[in-house]
Amino acid sequence: MDLLALAVGGTDPERLDRTCARYRAGTASVAAIFTGDSPIGVVGYLCHAGTPRTVELLHIATDRHWQRRGIGAAMVRWVEAQYPGDVIEAQTDCDAVGFYRSIGFGIESLGELYPGVERFRAVSTSHSSSEDHPVR
Repeated sequence: MDLLALAVGGTDPERLDRTCARYRAGTASVAAIFTGDSPIGVVGYLCHAGTPRTVELLHIATDRHWQRRGIGAAMVRWVEAQYPGDVIEAQTDCDAVGFYRSIGFGIESLGELYPGVERFRAVSTSHSSSEDHPVR
């Protein structure tokens, strides 16, 4: 739960409950990386139907003690392996743009979607040439 709280951007119990309800209901999927019995990373994702099919990364977080060791990249690569050939994308803030760029995603500004907060769309570059999913 601590990692999921980190992934959703805080410890607002109502926001965390809504996120957990989505995973419990099966409308989205969640996976975790463990060391022993302790989770060190979590990734939540949702597969959208269509051609090409799109997999949206909803939440991703790594335990602070395990950051910058490739855990986040490994989780994204695991999701990619579950959906080979599909478009993988995420919406993120400026704090995580560097992470997505470092694992080869293309980045596109979505502008200020919330007052004072610029958001970005990150798309796996193996799919960035698609006309349906342009990324600069």
